[in-house]
Amino acid sequence: MNRDEALKQSEDALQDLAEALRQGKSESLVRYLDMLSRFHHYSFGNCLLIAIQKPDATLVAGFQRWKDLHRWVKKGEKGIGILAPLVGRKRDSMDADQDDAAAAKERKLYGFRVVYVFDVSQTEGQELPALGEVSGDPGEKLLRLQALIQTKCIELRFVESLFGALGMSEGGRISVLSSLGPAEMFATLVHELAHELLHRGDRRKETTKVVRETEAEAVAYVVCRASGLEVSTQSSDYIQLWNGDVSVLMQSLELVREVASDIITALEAEIVEEVARVA
Repeated sequence: MNRDEALKQSEDALQDLAEALRQGKSESLVRYLDMLSRFHHYSFGNCLLIAIQKPDATLVAGFQRWKDLHRWVKKGEKGIGILAPLVGRKRDSMDADQDDAAAAKERKLYGFRVVYVFDVSQTEGQELPALGEVSGDPGEKLLRLQALIQTKCIELRFVESLFGALGMSEGGRISVLSSLGPAEMFATLVHELAHELLHRGDRRKETTKVVRETEAEAVAYVVCRASGLEVSTQSSDYIQLWNGDVSVLMQSLELVREVASDIITALEAEIVEEVARVA
């Protein structure tokens, strides 16, 4: 697969996804959200490419990375093509003289190339370290999430009533029902944190309430799945991300990926764990 073929596959998949949403079918989007929960460090476009080529992938890495982990790609296995950025230094001769050559250099993105990754099921060798899994209970991640909210200078309030709502984002403050169980508390806090991160700037005026709620729910779905929680969701809810424009859909899904990835990464960071212990 070359770069153009990879781009076309990704674009075709996005068009198919948009058409499915237009027809009121969103099961495909839920599958992609599941993929995001496993590969949140990858762009949405690369998640599409992984989903197209190997829908059952759970953990991917490059050939050399697997060797570093003392695992080797099995003979005959076909790689999963994704797009990697080409970043280099270019000299701007128009704005700098020869004496300032070093200052005139800066790293710029000038294209993409296809690289190949392999799923863990395509490799063999030394067993990977066991990862802690959570089933139905966020465990310590609930405390980490509360600490993360505090590190972002967002006030967190536990209240007895929100007039029918489970949680509320108020721009610098999150309120949540104190009576919620751990799993529901975790999902609600992620949902409200997503609102704080996505919908408190100029973008709030550019989106409808339905789209904002759907984006926040999508972030909560991805983070909960990545944290090992079982999430019951009406897949039809995500149809609202389709607003008649493929570019708008892509922008929305990329924002969902970015925010979900940031939260997942922060929950795994030692600094957040340390703050949680102090709190």
